[in-house]
Amino acid sequence: MADDEAWPSAVRHGPLASVGTIYETPDGRRCIVTFANRGADALSPVRNGHGELWVGYLLDGDVQPPQFDGWERGWVAAELLRPVGDTGPSGG
Repeated sequence: MADDEAWPSAVRHGPLASVGTIYETPDGRRCIVTFANRGADALSPVRNGHGELWVGYLLDGDVQPPQFDGWERGWVAAELLRPVGDTGPSGG
């Protein structure tokens, strides 16, 4: 099976338009993409110079950490993220 079949591009499938989408990485970890307005009216995914997305990893059961400092974060290539759900109407 080609890599593209195993891990479809999150960008091609369009879920980055939603700030509440939960993604899974190839190693099975679940995360959400960090969005920022950066002085604009619209939110955009935070990317580095390599095009990687800044993500926050969820706790077991897709729970968001209770405090800002509780988030584990990292850079992940968008093509490695697979949408698997959403954080719900309350945003967590």
